[in-house]
Amino acid sequence: MRSGRSLLILVLVAAGLGAYIYFVEAGRDPFAADAVTREKVFTLETGTIDEVEITNADAEVTRVTRTGASWMIEGPSPAEADTVQVSTLTSSLESLERTKVIDENPTSATPFGLDPARVRVAFTTTGETTPKVLLIGSKTPTGGDLYARIDGEPAVFLIGGYLEDTFNKKPFDLRDKTVLKFARTEVNAITLTQGNTRVTLDKPAGEWRLSAPAHARADGAAVDGLIGQIFQARMTNLSTSDAESNLREYGLDRPQVVVTIGTGSSKAELAIGGTEDDTHFYARDLSRPLVFSVDKTFVDELLKKSDDFRVKDVFAYRSFSATGMDVTLGGITYTFAKTKPEGENSLEHWSQTAPATEQSLEEPKFDDFLTTMSNLRAESFAATPARGGETIIVTARFGDAAMPQTETVTLRKSDDVVQAIRNGEPGAAVVSTTDFDRAVGLIKELTGAK
Repeated sequence: MRSGRSLLILVLVAAGLGAYIYFVEAGRDPFAADAVTREKVFTLETGTIDEVEITNADAEVTRVTRTGASWMIEGPSPAEADTVQVSTLTSSLESLERTKVIDENPTSATPFGLDPARVRVAFTTTGETTPKVLLIGSKTPTGGDLYARIDGEPAVFLIGGYLEDTFNKKPFDLRDKTVLKFARTEVNAITLTQGNTRVTLDKPAGEWRLSAPAHARADGAAVDGLIGQIFQARMTNLSTSDAESNLREYGLDRPQVVVTIGTGSSKAELAIGGTEDDTHFYARDLSRPLVFSVDKTFVDELLKKSDDFRVKDVFAYRSFSATGMDVTLGGITYTFAKTKPEGENSLEHWSQTAPATEQSLEEPKFDDFLTTMSNLRAESFAATPARGGETIIVTARFGDAAMPQTETVTLRKSDDVVQAIRNGEPGAAVVSTTDFDRAVGLIKELTGAK
């Protein structure tokens, strides 16, 4: 009986709570319930800050000034500034808000880490000579906010704790960290000097070619990727000692790699020296005296070998672009051509035109052969082509009538290793044995070759 009464009471309480939520809370604006009117710390027009001086928590002073759209570090030593970092800093000052006023007139600012201030940010705006100064103290006990005040005013207030990294900057944080400056769209030559080895890539007629250590087709995507890596590379640290007199200390007296970027008549050069630690290397732009550090993953890109930049596709044609093909197997050359019969709705088809008179083909098998050949890719490269073994020679004709193209590749199998030897290129590409066997089998089935 007692348990039944308790259950009834619980039901009534739940019903009452539900009614309250429905009638009272349902009509309340959920966004207005916790709305807080926050006051701007400074009244500033966007884009009017011309100079900022930061004294960080380590007492390092950095001063940046604006000229037009550019920012320069004036101290502790002159350097180009990182526009993105400085823009983040100035926009944060423009939008800075008090999240809460702690004390309008405290008897002491020391408990808040404001006497002296831990971080000082002074800035001037266009047309003004007297700087505005933000003083930043310690974090609140929860770490979510920072104590702050305006220099010359007693009130202590809170600003967002996430702004710690924005305002507590070191000189290196605000400097431009570009490793090597050049016009990316104008690059027409790259040389990687790796000790006694030189990898040279150039763009004589709008397409990248490998010209050293051997002449070969270059993979345009791989070269563009290298250019992008160099263009986007950033310093991870900056040495404070005199580079000119300490090149040996940094391993820069005999660099392990020097990259030279050519842009028409001008060039930019970057040298990579010894290791700073397990993941960073010392480096130097040869047009500047300073030594800095770069990430190991970037250095790995500069240490790639010439084979990494060669075209891996054995054939340039694709099954849809091929117009004719000669296949020599067992001393006999079989010729295939794509033709289109007369008629508005007629479709292109392949036929064998030699050595016999024109005859139809099992086109699905021939399409399979075309695709297998066009998909052949180098797994590695051999400096010297094999001299003997099972051989098939393929000459492909492709392109349109205005710009027809021809390419010839000799495929040779020796001791279960298949090489693709392309006319006009050094060495040979090592390709899939399985794909070679498949292609030879298809041609034998199509032609009756032995």
